[in-house]
Amino acid sequence: MVKKILIAMDESDYAKKAVRYVASAVRPTVHITLFSVMPTISAKLERELFHPLFAEKVEGLKGITAEKKKLVEAMMEECRTILKDAEIHDKNIEVRIVNKKVGIARDIIAEAEQGGYDTVVVGRRGLSATAAFVLGSISNKIVQNIKNCTVWVVE
Repeated sequence: MVKKILIAMDESDYAKKAVRYVASAVRPTVHITLFSVMPTISAKLERELFHPLFAEKVEGLKGITAEKKKLVEAMMEECRTILKDAEIHDKNIEVRIVNKKVGIARDIIAEAEQGGYDTVVVGRRGLSATAAFVLGSISNKIVQNIKNCTVWVVE
């Protein structure tokens, strides 16, 4: 039975650590999806901000989003190489970048449930206990809300 692992990715070193951990811990027959949810400016928000004074700011936000996508794509390719170096065959590695629909954590959970993944792997960012309590974190939200799936939080 081939296991399916979903690795939640962004452009951070935490994501790369998670990939390195998975590469060292799994069999080469596992199917791995490197998955990233890109924050977007919704059409609704763009309409609400439509004003000559905000036009430049909205364009700036779009530019930041495009730059973030390029960084994530580069990180995905680097992580694909890490997995291939660990003898995981290229056909067992999938890369998916999607636009945010509901929220980053909820979109990751939805992907895990719809895709029938056995395990979700997330990196843990260095939030203090107070910041994590007040703000939450994607990894905390996933751990607290996912059903029928193992979650590995890599620090």
